[in-house]
Amino acid sequence: MNDVFSTLAACDRETTQQIASVLNSRRQDPDQYRMTQRFLKAVDVTSGPVLEIGCGSGELLADLCDRTPTAPVVGIDHSVDLLRMAGLSNGTAGNLRLLAADAHRLPFAAESFSTVLMYTLLSHTPDIRSVLQEAYRVCRQGGQIAVLDGDYASTDFSLGPHDPLNACVAAWRAQYVVNTHDLRSLPRLLEAAGFQLMQAGSHSYTAAHSAYAYTIIDRGVDTMLDSGTIGKDLARSLKDEARRRAHEEGFLGSITYRFALACRRPSASTAPPKA
Repeated sequence: MNDVFSTLAACDRETTQQIASVLNSRRQDPDQYRMTQRFLKAVDVTSGPVLEIGCGSGELLADLCDRTPTAPVVGIDHSVDLLRMAGLSNGTAGNLRLLAADAHRLPFAAESFSTVLMYTLLSHTPDIRSVLQEAYRVCRQGGQIAVLDGDYASTDFSLGPHDPLNACVAAWRAQYVVNTHDLRSLPRLLEAAGFQLMQAGSHSYTAAHSAYAYTIIDRGVDTMLDSGTIGKDLARSLKDEARRRAHEEGFLGSITYRFALACRRPSASTAPPKA
């Protein structure tokens, strides 16, 4: 299975620009914004250094810097181009540091951060367990980890059986998401890494008149077009149908997002299990 996000460090500039445009559309989506704000409000970022693993083009960084103005905020990503965009959009934050790094091998000493965040990272991570073990290593005893990610197996753009827009969703998912079901086990994955679960739940995102939701259909259509599965006329019709439906039906699609907040137990006797 392919996942463009997991290979962005090696992608060409055009692909990175496309992904940056998708992330910008998501940031500007009102329902997505409300969801991330609810997520951030549940996280205490005032107690010390904050690390966002997989910060991309910086969707959360401005809010993190505003919420913790006296503590360092570090954003890492494996794409230098996305980090450059994050720097341009968040350049006035004096407490922000950006670093190109691999989430599986973090370049930080043990127990460096009071808070570790991951936003739509694990769904694009081939080895979730090693990333969570690294997050555990750099999280201070008594510190916290906060995760918000898509349960992309739940993505549904249908109005009835055999809806052609769901074929577009399936093609998008195959090309852009490596972990379609694992986030349903997020609490168990965090506990297996050594964290103590504090809170877990889900958010329902409903898309209508959404530039971000259109990118899901459009990327799925383009994937099928590029593979020769469909022709140009059908590709154009599917994209047009998504936009007609959003305006006339008032519904385009829905996605469930999973979130969890956990802490690293303050007891030194608790260690993460070995892989």
